[in-house]
Amino acid sequence: MSRSLAVSGRRWRAIDAGVVVNALAQQNPEAILNITFGPDLTKFVRQGKDRGLFEGRDVVSFTTGEPEYLHPLGEDAPTGWIVTGYPVTEILDQANSSFASAYSSRYGEAPTMGSVVGHAMISSIVAPIERLGGLDTETMADGFGNVSFDTPFGPAIWRSIDHQSTMGTFVGRTAIRGNKAVMVDWKYREGGSVLPPDAEVRKLRRAI
Repeated sequence: MSRSLAVSGRRWRAIDAGVVVNALAQQNPEAILNITFGPDLTKFVRQGKDRGLFEGRDVVSFTTGEPEYLHPLGEDAPTGWIVTGYPVTEILDQANSSFASAYSSRYGEAPTMGSVVGHAMISSIVAPIERLGGLDTETMADGFGNVSFDTPFGPAIWRSIDHQSTMGTFVGRTAIRGNKAVMVDWKYREGGSVLPPDAEVRKLRRAI
């Protein structure tokens, strides 16, 4: 039996959360896929909770577990949503603990997912350049593939076949601990384990 799915998302302008919630409720979906973030997410969550939209329904929500989006919700945060994000309040591995400690010491606050991505992006550029020993455009274009670089989530590479990064993300559920919104029951999903294999990439990208 197929399940009904409703999708909430953001295009170019801020959403009218009340209208969106009413429209979704009228569809009476079994599950909701959410891709709102920032102020739109806050409005959507509050309107949805007030109107009972999430009761008895599974909700899968991209990026909602990222500290910059989850923590501002506080006690208004939904519970039990399946989310991608960064459980910065938890003790992770040594690479992340060292990164979080250094970041907090320098900036006086915990890192966010934006901090992680920024650090990883710089590392992903520096490592291949150091290996190549130059900035020639063609050399760089050919030489970035499969060069390992460090991220706050551990080592990653740019795959040669499709130039996709293997840095992964955490998948877990939302919860409230005390009066704070947190991510629980999380597991790190390494990017290379969920990207399509080379044979499939070649089928999808005939020019390779």
